[in-house]
Amino acid sequence: MEGTFLTDHLAIPGPHTHTGETYLGVCYYKGVHRRIDFKVVDRERFGPLCIFYTGGDYFNRSMRLLATKKGYHLENYGIYPALKAGKDKYALNIIPCYTEQDVFRVLGLKYVPP
Repeated sequence: MEGTFLTDHLAIPGPHTHTGETYLGVCYYKGVHRRIDFKVVDRERFGPLCIFYTGGDYFNRSMRLLATKKGYHLENYGIYPALKAGKDKYALNIIPCYTEQDVFRVLGLKYVPP
C-alpha cells in the first residue's frame, strides 16, 4: 500500500445527469484510511451543494422547510420554484445559486457565515 493514495473505489461516476456526478472512494494518508467524496456540479448548483455538505442535519431540514413555506423546493443539487410536476421539470427551472449567500438571498435570509 506504500505510495498508494486511492485504495478503493466505492462509486465511480456514470452518465452525466442534470444534478452532477459523484465519485466515492477511500484514500490512505499518513497511516489512516479516510472516505473521500468528489462532487462535480454545474456552477449554478454550487451554493445549495455547499449548504447541504457543510450544514448540520437540523440546519438542512430547517432550510428545506423554510424553502417549502416560501414556495420553493430546496435540495442538495439546487433550489427551484415549487411545482406540481415531478423532478424532471426542476432542471428547467433552477434558480442559479453560485454561493451559499445566493441561497440565503433567494429565501430572504440574512447570510450568516459558518
